Parts: sequence; structure tokens; C-alpha cells
Amino acid sequence: LQIFLGALAFSFFAKGFSGSYMKSMTSQIERRFEISSSIVGIIDGSFEIGNLMVMVLVSYLGPRVHRPKVIAVGCLIMSLGAFLSVMPQFLMGRYNYERVTVTLDNSSTSVSACSPASSEGHPVTDATETPSTMKNFGCEKTTNSHLWLFVLVGNLLRGIGEAPVMPLGVSYIDDFSKEENSAFYIGLVRSSGMFGPTLGFLLGSFCASIWVDIGVVDIDAISINPKDTRWVGAWWLGLLICGVVNFIASLPFWFLPYSLPIEGENLNLKISHLPVKGHLRCQNNFSLFSRVYSIYLSIADFFPALKKLFGNPIFLVFIFLTILQYNSLVGLITYETKFMEQQFNVSVARAIFLIGVILLPITILGMFLGGFLIKKFKLHITEMTKFACITFIVAYLLNLLYFTCGCEVLRVAGLTAPYSGLKYLSSPKTSFMASCNADCGCKPDQWDPVCGDNGITYMTACFAGCKSSTGTGKNMVFHNCSCVEGQGHGLGNSSAVLGQCQRENCTKSFPYFLALQAACAFILALGGTPTYMIMFRSVSPDLKSFAVGIETLGGRILGGLPAPIYFGALIDETCLKWGAKNCGGSGSCRVYDTKAFR
Repeated sequence: LQIFLGALAFSFFAKGFSGSYMKSMTSQIERRFEISSSIVGIIDGSFEIGNLMVMVLVSYLGPRVHRPKVIAVGCLIMSLGAFLSVMPQFLMGRYNYERVTVTLDNSSTSVSACSPASSEGHPVTDATETPSTMKNFGCEKTTNSHLWLFVLVGNLLRGIGEAPVMPLGVSYIDDFSKEENSAFYIGLVRSSGMFGPTLGFLLGSFCASIWVDIGVVDIDAISINPKDTRWVGAWWLGLLICGVVNFIASLPFWFLPYSLPIEGENLNLKISHLPVKGHLRCQNNFSLFSRVYSIYLSIADFFPALKKLFGNPIFLVFIFLTILQYNSLVGLITYETKFMEQQFNVSVARAIFLIGVILLPITILGMFLGGFLIKKFKLHITEMTKFACITFIVAYLLNLLYFTCGCEVLRVAGLTAPYSGLKYLSSPKTSFMASCNADCGCKPDQWDPVCGDNGITYMTACFAGCKSSTGTGKNMVFHNCSCVEGQGHGLGNSSAVLGQCQRENCTKSFPYFLALQAACAFILALGGTPTYMIMFRSVSPDLKSFAVGIETLGGRILGGLPAPIYFGALIDETCLKWGAKNCGGSGSCRVYDTKAFR
């Protein structure tokens, strides 16, 4: 039993580890495959679909199968899913982020972004490429567009593999441990599993800060940093680690028996009751008959039990509450890193790190404290209800403070800020144009932002009307920028640097946002344990496990599955500037209207 407990605790750790890592990588996957947030929501929801496809079957067949071996198969399927999700990285070739070539003048030291004569504006991979290959650059790999389906199927497999771990593992412990120990053992296994998500987020933070094609590309040649919305981290690296961890988790289960002697009972007792061979055949026939009969009985009991559960008003209210909470929490967790990045100007890697180090431990602490308070004050069902109700109301009121944690929208010339009072050109197609860059021949679908020294971001150096530059790579500085100049600068000092402008006061308000979020997470977690206990206390004992199943099913089908998809679709609505794919079509979003997003 001790070996089983250790193995199960590690498999709980492994599933939490890979699950939270996948959650933390949503924005990296969105950019790597150039897809919209709603598609990311569908990829995220595929895990729930896989889980639900087999959850009912697994919970139902529970005691009739070799439980350790089924858990082992589940862990193997999870590791297979993780490895499958990595495949696109090796099929797609390198990640070429959107950027603009600059034409070389006679002296190779200075380049001009604004040059009416040249047909510039091809995205480039390397400076060495010849113009002829540049024209159809990247388009021979148009199959790339659907490679995200690998990640979707991998996530689906992870959902299928995770389904047996919890119900079969917990029932196995319950069957073969002393009654007074089983709750303690289950609590031990679940709490050791809590370290998984924290480490998953930390790994996510580490991988998000490494460039996606690490080892293949010269890192110094990359002109963007992790704060840029085109940056993609090494999302595949962590998935390989998750795959290995899940594979290791499956190993001990292959060597565990179908059943164990019940803790504390004498072994000799069991052996003396083994049947003699002659009796076996007739017993087998009888057990087959009784098994069919018991299945028939349990199917006959299914609908009356369902009716009994849904006839219970407290249980109905509880289910409704669960669905609402699943919706808000899943939507929040899925897009939280993107929100932090867009609102407060922090890199995705840092956002993931802070969630793993601050928010998760605080949530775990809240859960434990909630359970401790119930035990300490011996709360009855009405007292628990009042306690939960107060915590939820406080959390709701705190949530209203999010509206104050805002930040101004990134000022992009021609998008969210005017070109310094210059009149726009008339046609809507060229609203990014102004008289200062009208003769530059800029392409409006490009995004390679520069920050003028007036604090305004321009979509490319061309839109800023820059005539010359110094430096290379990340350190390139553009000079003589006519659009920056028009804003009360002298002719001499109108320059722009690569990357969008930093919004300093946003970064200042970030700690307040984190503190508020930590407080909300703690209070919600505090009320979570008593709420869960209300369900147990309000249904009859023989329906407890069925009630847990219905609650999980309802929460996932109506909460965990749709939430990422409709949250993603709503977030897409607030996009101001979509990236462009190499072969046409829009990619992932580059700039959001932060007020609408919030």
C-alpha cells in the first residue's frame, strides 16, 4: 500500500505538472502557430473533451478492472500526448517573426527605412538571402497553418490519460486501507500533487524566456526581447520534460497487484480461504452471471438516483454555483498571462513565474485553512453555508477593484494616437499614413514597431519616416524620422529605437494588481473547502460518489470546456492590430485595446 501511495502521489504530481505547463504556454502556442485566442481556447478545451469521453466509463468500471494497470496505461497515454504535441516544432522549420528589411545604401553602416524607390517590405530570415528567394519566402510551407492540430490531439490524449488516475487511485486506497486512515491517505496524495502546478508554472516561466529555436539560431541576431508581442519561447522543451515525467509515473503501477491485503489484517487468513481448483469453474460461471446481474441492477438504479439528486434543491444550487465558478476561474487562468502582458507591460515569462510563486501557494494555503477552520470550530452545514457565502461576497466586492488597476492603451501612431495633429489622408485603407510618411511606400499590414523619442510607438520604422540608422540587431537606432520630428522636435534629435515604447506607470501599478489578485485567490480558496463539504452533507451517503461525478461532469461540460473558447473570442474582439502571416492572412494579435480587454 505504501508503494501504491507513493506511486499515486507522483502520478498526481505529474498530471498537475503537465496540466499547468500547458496552461502557461497558451500565448506561446498562439504566436508560434499564428492563431487567434478562440482557437487557443479550443486547443485548451480539447483536454476536457478527452477527459469526459472516458471519465464516466472509467468511474463506472472502476472495481471491475485491474486498477493499477489501468492507471499505468493512463500515464503512458498522457506521456504520448505530450510527445505528440511537440511534433510540430520539428516539422515546421524555424520561427520567422514578422520584421521588415531595410535597404542598404552604398555605405553599409547606415540603412534607410523610408525609401520611396525600393519595393521594400519583405519579411526576412537572414541578411544573406538573395532577393529571388525572398519573394516566395516561407510559402512553400503553407501546410504549417494546420499543424496546431497536433497540439490539439496531444491535449486530447492527455485528457484521456488523466481520467483514470483520480477515481481509480482514490477508490483503490479506500478499498485496501483502514477506514480511519483512508481520508488521511487521500489528503496526503492530493496535497503532494499540489506541488505539480507550481513547478509546472516555474518550468513554463523558464521555457518562455528561452528563444523557441534555441541551439539552431544565433541568439544575438534576434532583434526582439521577451517583452515583445512577437516573442515565442521554447514551448516544446517543457512538453518533452512533461512527457518523460508522465512516463516515469507509469512505471511502478505495472508491478502492483490487482488487490492488496487490507491494512492490518492477517495474511494467513486470506490464504486459507483460497478456493480449491474443482470449485473454480462453477464459481466462474456463477460470478459471470452475478456480474451481469449487478451491472443490470446498477443501470436500473441509475435514473432513480439521478432523479433523487436533482430533486434535492441544495444540490441543484450547488451545481449551478459550481458551473458559474468553473466558468470564471477557467477563463481567468487561461488568459491571465496574456492580460498581465498587455496591461502591465511585463513579459509572459515573468507573469507565469509570478503565478507559480505567489498565486498558487496562496490558493493552496486558503484551501487548507478552510478545511482547518471547519474542523477546529466543528461547523455544521448551515454555518458552513454562511461562511462560504461571506467569503464569496467579499471576493466579489474585491473583484470590483480590478477596474482601478488599469493602464492606458499603448499609443501607436495612426492606430490609437494621431500623428501629432497632422491631418490623416482621406482613404480609410491608409489611415496609418500621414503627410510625414506619405512618400515612403510603407505596407500597412506590417508590424515591426519602433519607439520614437516622443514616447509614441510606430508600426514600423517606415511609418515613423526614418531616413537612416546606426547599429545592428537589438541595438539598431533609426535617425532623421520625419514623423517624430513633426512633434515639436528639432531636426537633429528625432530618432527611434526598435521595440514598442515601455509604459512606465503601468509597470508601477503591477504590484497592486498582484496583491489584489492574491487576496481574491486566498478568499475564494478559503470558501472552496466548505462549499465542497456542503455537497457531501446534503446528499444521502450512498449517492456521494455519484454526486461528485455529476458535479465534475457539469462543471467541466458547462464550464471548463466552453469558457476558454468564448473568453478567447471576446478577447479577439478587443484586438486593434493583427499580425500578418508570411503567405497572407492574419496571424495572432499584436496590440489590444487594453481598456476593452480589462
